[in-house]
Amino acid sequence: MPRHRPHPPVPVLLAALFIPLAAQEVSSPAASITAAEIRRHVYYLASDALEGRYMASKGYEIAARYGESQFKAAGLKPPVLADGKPGYLQPVPVQRRTCTKEPVLTIATPKGSLRLEQPKDFKWLDGDILPCQDRTLEVVFAGFGIREPAAGWNDFKGLDTEGKLVIIWPNAPLRKGKPVLPEAVHKTYLQAGGFQKKLMSLLSLKAAGVLLVTDPALAAMIDKSKPKSASPQIVYANSKAPAFIPWIVTVKPETVLAMMAGQAGGLKKAGEAEAAKVRPAALKGVTATVDVSFDSEALPSWNVVGMVEGTDPVLKAEYVAVTAHLDHLNPDSKGDIRNGADDNASGSAAVMEIAEAVARRPFKRSVVFVLFAGEESGLLGSRHFLAECPVPRDKIVADLTLDMIARTDRASESDRAHYALDTDTITPEFKKLLIAVNERTVRWPLKFERIGGAGSDNMTFANFGIPGVFFFSGSHIDYHRATDDADKLDYEKAEALTRLTYELAAELGEKPLPWR
Repeated sequence: MPRHRPHPPVPVLLAALFIPLAAQEVSSPAASITAAEIRRHVYYLASDALEGRYMASKGYEIAARYGESQFKAAGLKPPVLADGKPGYLQPVPVQRRTCTKEPVLTIATPKGSLRLEQPKDFKWLDGDILPCQDRTLEVVFAGFGIREPAAGWNDFKGLDTEGKLVIIWPNAPLRKGKPVLPEAVHKTYLQAGGFQKKLMSLLSLKAAGVLLVTDPALAAMIDKSKPKSASPQIVYANSKAPAFIPWIVTVKPETVLAMMAGQAGGLKKAGEAEAAKVRPAALKGVTATVDVSFDSEALPSWNVVGMVEGTDPVLKAEYVAVTAHLDHLNPDSKGDIRNGADDNASGSAAVMEIAEAVARRPFKRSVVFVLFAGEESGLLGSRHFLAECPVPRDKIVADLTLDMIARTDRASESDRAHYALDTDTITPEFKKLLIAVNERTVRWPLKFERIGGAGSDNMTFANFGIPGVFFFSGSHIDYHRATDDADKLDYEKAEALTRLTYELAAELGEKPLPWR
C-alpha cells in the first residue's frame, strides 16, 4: 500500500464534490479568480486520499468526478460524445501493456541485414512502439533533426518522414570545428532539452519512430537507465488516431554507418562535422521491421470536458481551448505518494476557476475546457481529445495549456518569473498577443525560452497547427517527487497566472485573431 505522509487537512471527499460556488456576484469575472479558491481545489486534488491521481487509479476517478462536479456547478455545458450522448467525461481508450518479448529491430540494407537486440544494440527510451509493429518501415536520414529557418537551416526541407523510421544525429552541425548555427542556437541543442526541441518537429511531421544516435556523453547517461519495455506501459489504444509520440530508440554511430554503407553521398565517418556534409534523404533499399509482443489489459480513463457557448451567432462556431492535465504519478519506489500539487493540481485548479469566470460572462467565441488524462503517460488524453474531438477540431483557434503554475525554478527566484513556452511554434503573432495582454493586465514577468526537456499537451495541439502557450513553473526541486505538496505552492503567483490566462482567453474569444 502507498505510504501516507503528514499532509494538511482537506475536505471530506464526497462532500467536496458538491461545494457550491460563491453566492455573491463580482463586478468583473476575473475577480472571481482568487488564490483562496485555487488553494481549495489544489488541497483537494493533491490530498493523500487521491493517491497521486495516477492513470486508472481510484484516485484519478475521484479527481475526474470532482472536475465534472465543478464544471456542472459553474454552468458549463457537456459536449456530445462519441456515443451520441452529452457528457462531461470523455472515455479515453487506454491499455496497460506488459512486454513479454524484448523487441528486436531488423534492418535490411543492400549490403545485407542487421539484427539489433535490446539492450546490447539499442535501447527503447520513450514513445509508442505500436505504429512500428506489423509493418515494414522505410528509413530516412534527417541529419541533426534541426529546423531553424531564421538561421537558414532546415533538415526536414523536402523530406517525407510520415510513417517512417527517422535517423537523427546528436547535437548540432559543425564546420571546421566551429558551429554552423549561431552560437546561442547551437548551445540549445547541446543541452538536455535539445532533443525535446527536435522532437517537436518530428511530432508535426508524424514520424513512426526515431533512431537517436548516441555520442559518448549520451551513451553514458543512457547506460544507467532501464529500457521502457522493462516495466508495464500505459498506452493510447486507438491505432486510427493521427497523432502519436514516435517510438524513440538510441543506436550506436557504427550501426548508422552500417545502414548507410553504399548510399550515394552517405555518411562515411561519425562526427558532427561529417554529418553536416550529408544531405538528409531517404535511404535507398533500407527498411526496418520490429518484432515484439505484449500482454494487454484495458484500463478505465476519462478526459473531463465542458463548454461555454459563445454569444456571437457566427463566432460561436469557433473555440478557444483552455486545458490542463489532471493526472500525476503512482507512488515512488519507496511507496511514498506523489501528490502532484504543482504538477498538475495547480493547472487543473486554474482551468476550473477560468471556467467559472467565463461562464459568468461568455465571450463571442465559444470556449472548451478540458482536464486531460494521461499526460504523464505520453499525452494520451490530449491525443484522444483531438483524434475524437467533441467539437470541430478545425474550429479550435488556440490552446492555452496550464501545466505547473504555482512554483518558481531556481533560475527565476529573484522575480518569480514564469515560463510561457512554444508561443511562436505556429505563428509569432501569438507570442506578441500574449506579451500585449500581460502588459495591460497582471504584468507578471514571463520567460519564453525553452529550458530542459519540458513539454505538455500543447504539443498535441501544435501537431494540428493550432497555436498556443504552455505555462510552466520550471523543473523545481520537488518536480515528480513525493514532496510536491500543496503547502509549498505560491498561490499568489497561481492567481496571477490564472487571471492572465483568463484575460488571454478573453482577447482570443472577443477580438479578431491577429494571425488571420
